Amino acid sequence: MPDPIDTKKATRDIAKWAKRYAQSRTIPFLIQWVLIVILVIFVGSLTFGALEAFKNANMRVVWLCVGGTIATTLALTWFSVAQWGGQKIWQISQWLYGREGYAAYIGGVGSRRSRWIQAVGLGLAVYHLAGAVLVVLRYLPMDYIQPASALYMVPFLMVMIVSQRLGFWAWFWPVLYGLHAVLLLAGAIPHFAGKWQVLDVIVPIFGYALVSILVGHAYSRYAFRKLRECARAGLDERDGGPGDHDE
Repeated sequence: MPDPIDTKKATRDIAKWAKRYAQSRTIPFLIQWVLIVILVIFVGSLTFGALEAFKNANMRVVWLCVGGTIATTLALTWFSVAQWGGQKIWQISQWLYGREGYAAYIGGVGSRRSRWIQAVGLGLAVYHLAGAVLVVLRYLPMDYIQPASALYMVPFLMVMIVSQRLGFWAWFWPVLYGLHAVLLLAGAIPHFAGKWQVLDVIVPIFGYALVSILVGHAYSRYAFRKLRECARAGLDERDGGPGDHDE
């Protein structure tokens, strides 16, 4: 006779790994990461082109680059806010996940909290814009731009992780970004030189975000395998174990 089935434990195990799997499906974040990186490269190229054109007194090119930057920013804003953008990301994600089906962990973010989070996100943009102005006015040396960014960025990311109840993988981003700031101040990490020093902020922001996303994706593979094992074991026990039907 097979051992009695511990249905409560089996249910808890399935629920535990289902939750961890849903929390770690990071392909939607990866799609957004790719889109934002492309945008940053494009806008950065336009900005660099505008600066070079301004130095050469070519105002036609300057205004073309400025117009392109504004149009790109408006397009991204529309894509981020419009329901169509979210649907496209969801469709691509489902296609990449193949036969794994739909899974989502509801973090319980209400409408009031969502508006509060949007306000904090707007504050992030304003904070970095103010930092850029201080750099241009020479009140903030470029060597301190990344540590100054970390003062807002790290708490902001932590708020996002807690409020949206993301998995452990998401903590890699703020922790590594904060550690990067400390090491940069200590001189343990070299700065980018000359006009490339803005990469002191861009590289760690997107680099550590990618690390977090890839860690989450790898863990989702592990959680999915454990979930299938728990579900399969539960079915085998419920049916009396493999081979029992042949007796």
